[in-house]
Amino acid sequence: MLLAPPAPSPAREQFLAALIQIEKFSPAPVILAKSLKLLRDPQSDIASIAELVGSDSALAADIIRCANSVFYGGSSSTSVAEAVQRIGSKETVRLLNLTVARIAGGRDLGCYGILGTDFWAECLYNGIFLQALATETGAADPDEAYTVGLLRYIGRLAINQTIENQRGGLYWDGGESIAGWERANTGFLQAEAGMILLEKWRFHPEIVQAIAGQDAPDLLAEKNWLAEALFFAASLLPQGLGSPFRAALLVTGATPRVGIDFMHRYGLTPEVTERLLQEASVEFDRVRHEFGV
Repeated sequence: MLLAPPAPSPAREQFLAALIQIEKFSPAPVILAKSLKLLRDPQSDIASIAELVGSDSALAADIIRCANSVFYGGSSSTSVAEAVQRIGSKETVRLLNLTVARIAGGRDLGCYGILGTDFWAECLYNGIFLQALATETGAADPDEAYTVGLLRYIGRLAINQTIENQRGGLYWDGGESIAGWERANTGFLQAEAGMILLEKWRFHPEIVQAIAGQDAPDLLAEKNWLAEALFFAASLLPQGLGSPFRAALLVTGATPRVGIDFMHRYGLTPEVTERLLQEASVEFDRVRHEFGV
């Protein structure tokens, strides 16, 4: 019996149409990108970030709710300006990061077989672990590392939407690599999709390139520690499983060569790396508990 020919990959136009749908779910990613730029600008102040966050009422309400949580002392701020003034610019942007990741993680990725809650958990753990790596090595700004980790799989949203727009009925069954499945069915990898999406949202080029180069940082035109860190994290953390599976996160003699090279390059011992993984697990649980995510 002859096998049916493989289904054709969607046209680029269909892929871009899916990106437009993703873009429209919330203004939060655009506001986050602008906020990160303000943090880089020595002339900006807390009022600038408060004004930006307050430009969307739903986002403002979420920031006020989180700022009033037990994590920040259980205060009772009633306005964005008051909340931002109390917790500061960096913590506000950190909450924006969580909001963007929660919006992204609030949707099931049916074509991948990943629940939204599990997708969120995977994004959150990556963000926390990358922040810990940046803090330990001093090789990048920890806040930007946190953003990159949270957004590392944002391209999966576009891949999932593209397949649903095209015809649906295609599911990753774990029998092949996720990358192979993505390329065969859409013509794109999630890293490429994420790069295009973050460019449309106007994130800083270094962050965009980190997402683009997460699977092959050596191929980037310029060195990007954030991309290297994502590649390193992928050598330790299960990919595509939807959750961190923290019990498996032990640095042993089975650590891939790419992981060992990164550790040597940035002065990380197996003991330090394992400590960072365990600390990330503790922080992961704390964030989920404190913010109800």
